[in-house]
Amino acid sequence: MLNTLLFASVIGFVAATAALWARERVMIDRRIFAGLISLAVTVILFSFISWLAAVFAIAPRHLTWAFVGAFAVLFALRLYKELRSPATIE
Repeated sequence: MLNTLLFASVIGFVAATAALWARERVMIDRRIFAGLISLAVTVILFSFISWLAAVFAIAPRHLTWAFVGAFAVLFALRLYKELRSPATIE
């Protein structure tokens, strides 16, 4: 389990680095930038939450990972939609 969480955090770090590098060097589409940032934030945040849930949960590990995975997908989609939409000035 520790290897999986470590791998997830490395993926998040690489996605965040790629997003920031691409934003500075090349003008990338807003959707790509939003996708990379939402991937980075979601993977790092939910790998930590998964670790906590697996350590302290009474439920079976597979059920814990299923719930955390479902919440991670919903969170990533919501974050992607928020980042993708242009900012409105009122």
